[in-house]
Amino acid sequence: MRYILKNFKFYIFLILLLHTTLFSKDLTKVKLQLAWFDQFQYAGYYVAKEKGFYEEVGLDVEILPFSFDKNIVKSVNDAEIEFAIGRENLILDKSNYENIVVLMALFQASPIQIIAKKSSNIKSLEDFKNRKLMITSDDSIEVSLKAMLTSRKIDIKNIKLIPHSHNIQDLIDDKVDLMTAYSSKSPYWLNQHGIEYITFAPRDYGFDMYSDFLYTNKSMIDFNPDIALKFRNASLKGWEEAFNNIEETARLIFTGYNTQDLRLEELIFEANELKKLAYLDNSILGNIKEEKVQRIYDLYNIMGFIQKEFKVEEFIAFKNSNKLNEWFILNFGDYYNLSSLFKFLFIISIIFFVIFYRQYLLKNANKRLKSLVKLKTKRLHDVNKKLANKIKKELEINLEKDRILAQQQKMISMGQMIENIAHQWRQPLSIISTRASTLKLKNDLNILENKELNEALEQIVSTSNYLSQTIDDFRYFFKPQKEKAVFSLSLAIQKSIELTKLSLEQNDIKVVFKEREIDIYGYETELIQVFINAINNSKDAFFEKNIKDKLILINLKIIKNRVHIEFLDNALGVPEMIINKIFEPYFTTKHQYNGTGIGLYMSSEIITKHMKGSIFMVNCDFTYEQQLYKGAKLTIVLDIAKR
Repeated sequence: MRYILKNFKFYIFLILLLHTTLFSKDLTKVKLQLAWFDQFQYAGYYVAKEKGFYEEVGLDVEILPFSFDKNIVKSVNDAEIEFAIGRENLILDKSNYENIVVLMALFQASPIQIIAKKSSNIKSLEDFKNRKLMITSDDSIEVSLKAMLTSRKIDIKNIKLIPHSHNIQDLIDDKVDLMTAYSSKSPYWLNQHGIEYITFAPRDYGFDMYSDFLYTNKSMIDFNPDIALKFRNASLKGWEEAFNNIEETARLIFTGYNTQDLRLEELIFEANELKKLAYLDNSILGNIKEEKVQRIYDLYNIMGFIQKEFKVEEFIAFKNSNKLNEWFILNFGDYYNLSSLFKFLFIISIIFFVIFYRQYLLKNANKRLKSLVKLKTKRLHDVNKKLANKIKKELEINLEKDRILAQQQKMISMGQMIENIAHQWRQPLSIISTRASTLKLKNDLNILENKELNEALEQIVSTSNYLSQTIDDFRYFFKPQKEKAVFSLSLAIQKSIELTKLSLEQNDIKVVFKEREIDIYGYETELIQVFINAINNSKDAFFEKNIKDKLILINLKIIKNRVHIEFLDNALGVPEMIINKIFEPYFTTKHQYNGTGIGLYMSSEIITKHMKGSIFMVNCDFTYEQQLYKGAKLTIVLDIAKR
């Protein structure tokens, strides 16, 4: 049993293969007889044929055109054709042709109605008296029309009946006063001529009859129910497709089934009207109810048309069928004959033979496999032992390498701190040296004033404090010990500008910064170092590219509770091939003796790890004072502290 379950997919494949071989057959040919000339009234059947819905279920359908000389009901009753479409009076035909049964009713109400021009002054059924009514022989026995007239006590003998010419022009030219017509046809032409009209539809008087029955022969239901169901379901699928794609379907009929030379707009009008009848009161497409058929039958009987009584349930095929029964018929209908049953048993026999024979082969194969597995297991055990020893040695070597790399990384980090301190101290030391030299010179010349002395000493003290603070900050760079604090972003930027002021002035660099009241929570001194590094990078770029009008813009933008700090310069930007590498350690765009490549790397470390922000650089064009510049934009994104 375990083996059978394990190889379930194989058996399914085998069943399908044998089924295809033994049960394969050509498409079953069937005929469908139309009840009138080609129009949208039969669109679903055209679509099912053209789109292969019939072929999908194994049917080759031939659609037979309408002809007045055919007795269609008799042909179906005698099994000369398999399927046909009938009007509401098909129930009357059942009393004469007992073998016909219906599969579905497409229209939940008959489209037949009587139509008159408003100019005829016919306003009610009572006005029909002594009027000319153009009607077909079939229409004259439509129970719905007779019931409608009888309900108003109208004697049809008092109406002048004229044979139908099927030409709406007779009504337009007043050759007749009234005519029977489909609600989906004649109103289109009256609308085209701008003629106002009035209609008298049986369903408006309580006589809602089925129409356009799909029917077949009783022997089809008895001996080939699967064919009947397949044809009905494929036809319904065609109708759903037709009603869901009216314009496409109308074009199909216009180009391929247009024996009446109908207009495309006429077909679309017909489609929309018929769709209303098919889905009347949200009915299920093709639905047929026994109680409604019984009501139609009773009307015929009361009016004396039923010559031979019959049970309504005999008129409806698959009346008591449910989804499960239909599924069984569709999938196993072929097994109803003895030949197919023998084929099925033959398949089962082959399957069992294959199962047991394969099981026998596998049992012998398993014995050989066990001995092979035992041998392979021993060999693998020996190999694994050797591999374990080798892996142990490799791990020891790798651990030693990791220790050396960790020590090297520690030395690199110390080197980075020293380089940064030297880089950041160069400018403040220059300020102290310059101010001290100036004081000494003026003092020697006796021109030193107290005010100037105090200002110089304050600047020297401030700069010295910054140098001292820088030592503390870089001392805890990779493991900050100080606590975060809320500080003013604009003030931090001003401090960085002030610390680089002398260098900026000496290199004729213009810095433009517009302050905004924004607070940041983090490490102020470290952020100042980042700002100074950004300014120095722009200064170095100006020097390397020999830029004359040097400009640095510092912008603050608030986007979704975060501040974007932008440093823009007009130093022509960074080459695209290296712009994605500038935050890597030891990568520098400067000459190898002028840069270490740790400035932007350390800035990235401070922003991303210590300030929990982000930093990136792009090349851009920008405008300042109506002048277009090209350069780079360094953007730092930080969270704004709540006040």
